[in-house]
Amino acid sequence: MTRTYPAGSRVDSSNYNPLLAWLGCQMVALNFQTPDAPLKLNDGRFRENGGCGYVLKPSALMIKSDYADTNEPTLLSIRVLSGSCLPKPKGQRSGECIDPLVKVSLYDIINLEREICTTYTTEVRTKNGFFPSWKGEEFEFTVENVAVAMLLLTVYDKGDVGSKDEFIAAASIPITCLREGYRSVQLFDANNTRSGVFDFASLLIDVRKKQAVAEI
Repeated sequence: MTRTYPAGSRVDSSNYNPLLAWLGCQMVALNFQTPDAPLKLNDGRFRENGGCGYVLKPSALMIKSDYADTNEPTLLSIRVLSGSCLPKPKGQRSGECIDPLVKVSLYDIINLEREICTTYTTEVRTKNGFFPSWKGEEFEFTVENVAVAMLLLTVYDKGDVGSKDEFIAAASIPITCLREGYRSVQLFDANNTRSGVFDFASLLIDVRKKQAVAEI
């Protein structure tokens, strides 16, 4: 049994990308006190089994043949259509209306040895957190390693000039659990929970998938 964990040199309690460790390790530990992107990916991975703490290794990773030779890339298309009941940063109940934008990120593994992250960003919708809508621009990804790849949807409040965008909510989904068609995605706060003003926060997206065909 193999266990990985953040190095002691991470004095800021930051996390490493868990995808590469998921390919072969049985226990992948993270710093739960730091609500960063790797922890959100971890939460999405284990939510697929009801949050019980265990997920079966994909069958493709347990076959005796060379996984790199049997793995086939998948073409993934995501369109962000609208949002619903998006709260203010940190769940605040007062203040100005938010200017939401959505970052769509694919976390993947290439050649079973290197993590990659591809990110697209929607346009900003001014002062509309109740029911913002977007034009549905198509974001296209090539998923190299379907067994461990993750989709991360993150909603931010656009900051003023010279200031950072503020995190609002996010959701991470394993590509193996991503179904095609129009899907309502529940959003979670920085601690990966849904309560209070986050109870009804969601995004409406359109998902399309197909096997990549090699050009000859």
